Amino acid sequence: MHQLFFSDFRLISVTPHLSRIAEKVIVRRWLQPAIPVDNILDPLAFKPSGSITAALVDFTHQLTKMLEQNDYVRCLMIDFTKAFDTVDDVILLHKLSQFSLPAFVINWICSFLSGRSQQCKINELLSDVIDIGLSIVQGSGIGPTLYIIMKNDLCSISVINDCHGVVGAPWIY
Repeated sequence: MHQLFFSDFRLISVTPHLSRIAEKVIVRRWLQPAIPVDNILDPLAFKPSGSITAALVDFTHQLTKMLEQNDYVRCLMIDFTKAFDTVDDVILLHKLSQFSLPAFVINWICSFLSGRSQQCKINELLSDVIDIGLSIVQGSGIGPTLYIIMKNDLCSISVINDCHGVVGAPWIY
């Protein structure tokens, strides 16, 4: 029988409703308008009209178009399952500072991302409290938008290449 460890479990934030409403206001009022449309390279991920299915259909379409013009196509597939867990808050805040956002919005996001910790409970056993220095809070209303900002400068280095990304579930409000 496999023994369970606290590290086997993935933390998902359970945030109060009022906090999620505040996050959505920040996203809709300040973050979405501040992100230049040209900077959002993946038109399907984390969008109200996007979905994993739509992204896979688009990928298949692009792949087919490339095969019509080339003898073969190489695909590099990278599993970003833990993409949210590897976001460096300092880099993210630097990228946020490049947008024309009010200082209080950046300060609010900085406060939202800092001073976080996690603890896991299995039955009556509690793990030690661990500080979180990396990651975007999963299950939060602002997480998908912060991830878009973090990854929006990833792009192909050649015009003959195409970059598609599907991470997690669609952005639904």
